Amino acid sequence: MRRPPLMVLALLVLSLSPAWAAPRPAHPFLDFDFEASECTSGWLLGGRSFEWALDSSTRHSGRQSLRMEYLGAGPWSPNLLAISLRSIPAAEFAGRHIRLTGWIRTEDVDFPAGADAGTGLWWRADGEDEELALANSEAGRGTTPWTRYTLEMDVPAETKTIFFGVFLAGSGRAWFDSLGLEVDGKPWVEGKPPSTAQPTSPAVAWLRKKAIPFRTPEAGNGFADLQPLRKLIGDARIVSLGEDTHGTREFFQMKHRLVEFLASEMGFTLFAIEANMPEAYRMNDYVLTGKGDPRELLKGMYFWTWNTQEVLDMVEWMRAFNQSGKGRIQFLGFDMQYPGVAAGIVNSFVAKAEPDYSREAGQNLTQVQTAIDALHHGGRNNGQLGPVADAARSVYEHLAGRRDAYLARFPREDVDWAIQNARVVLQSVQYFTGPTYRDESMANNIEWILDQNPGEKIVLWAHNLHVGKQDEQMGEYLAERYGRDMVVLGFAFGQGRYNAVGLNGPLGPQVASSPIPGSVESYLAAPGLPRFIVDLRGIPGSAPSSPWFKKERLFRNIGAVEDRCGFSPDVAAGEFDGLIWFDQTSPSVLLPF
Repeated sequence: MRRPPLMVLALLVLSLSPAWAAPRPAHPFLDFDFEASECTSGWLLGGRSFEWALDSSTRHSGRQSLRMEYLGAGPWSPNLLAISLRSIPAAEFAGRHIRLTGWIRTEDVDFPAGADAGTGLWWRADGEDEELALANSEAGRGTTPWTRYTLEMDVPAETKTIFFGVFLAGSGRAWFDSLGLEVDGKPWVEGKPPSTAQPTSPAVAWLRKKAIPFRTPEAGNGFADLQPLRKLIGDARIVSLGEDTHGTREFFQMKHRLVEFLASEMGFTLFAIEANMPEAYRMNDYVLTGKGDPRELLKGMYFWTWNTQEVLDMVEWMRAFNQSGKGRIQFLGFDMQYPGVAAGIVNSFVAKAEPDYSREAGQNLTQVQTAIDALHHGGRNNGQLGPVADAARSVYEHLAGRRDAYLARFPREDVDWAIQNARVVLQSVQYFTGPTYRDESMANNIEWILDQNPGEKIVLWAHNLHVGKQDEQMGEYLAERYGRDMVVLGFAFGQGRYNAVGLNGPLGPQVASSPIPGSVESYLAAPGLPRFIVDLRGIPGSAPSSPWFKKERLFRNIGAVEDRCGFSPDVAAGEFDGLIWFDQTSPSVLLPF
């Protein structure tokens, strides 16, 4: 079967984005017939220069269908692709035969002569750490009536996650409806749609009573209203702070205020953010010694998400705090997506510690950097990263195996830092070879930081998805290792704007949808409080709030890309120990790149 252009890359990017999380329990609601609203169906829709909508005027069955339409001006490019995305739990499908069906109608679907394009069904199977299979149905083209398409596949036994959907690669428009799934020849019945029930009066009264209001998210306003957090945090060594968008000003301000509180009042001395490890450590030189320009150092961490006035304000507070004599706090990072700076640190160490190995190490590290740079600039992961991973692994294992010999001649901090950077290089390859590697690697890096700083306490900054304690994310790995020594605070909001990369436009402010009826946010908004914290631990099953926090509900989940709805099923009390709520939010203040 032929694949539309860039399908591999497009699906890889989507599967790694926070808005498209890991699969849910067996027989979830998948909205095979596109009968739910855009914001409750759970379908993820993406594609620059395309519009997608639920269309009640053209349908194969029910009340509506899904329509995709190319809106771009000028000739169509083979790099343009619109897809829909769902995931299903793989446990009951692994090793079995699946048949995906669906009805598609097309109008003026066109493409350059010979281009591998059109519209149809697609699916992908992922293992623990690699893509196992990817295929699409025969492509529909031109103008056609409603036509039934079929895609059959034998699911590899080692499959962990199955993604599937429909696509349009080309100009024109297409409608999709009446999808179905069979397993070994028998229909697979999807679950019920999410509840749209409104919170009862007792549930609202419970939340109003339990809510811990705070006066402002801005630092420098004292800690009187934050004192209840002492009980929630207790003696935890790790406090993880989430966010359900990467571009919300109030979230960032509140994180700054919480870092100020935890460092000043509760003895926390380490801070680490979802940014590449060695690049973030450069900022540590500034907050400890004043070395460097913090604006340039923020740019050097690659992500626009952290290149904001709010993060700069927090960095400047850290520097002032370290100068004040009132305490000490470090600025660190735990991500591992880029190998360049880490490879440079390894090369510098090897050149002085083991010159005879310098050439081999340099060649291996250059091979890694070349391959990963190509992937970050639009290249494809065609399953050819094995030799690259082997090159990275050989350097890491060589340094780790000679640690004792290095320690006889060099300080422990220098030796362990070089080995850890070799590990980051390896992790940067693993980032592209499996859906769980990044979160596991970030957890490993946090563990390394804590091992290097015994007895010290750390504040973590990352997306809600990463800090949450389920779905094989970073927080789950950390919870397994640290248990009650970690407290996780998620962030949520009702209405407002946030910065993100636009689906059909540049980076900038996006308008968030109002809370979906039946979502966790619809419950948090019900008391009408502007901002508060709620403790999710120890809620009895008989409590009026239990259905909202201890059972699966829609919960907002937006990353660095605009999402018109951005809600996905989650169990809030399973992910977080507490939630920090804002009724209204605004975009972060971006700094020039």
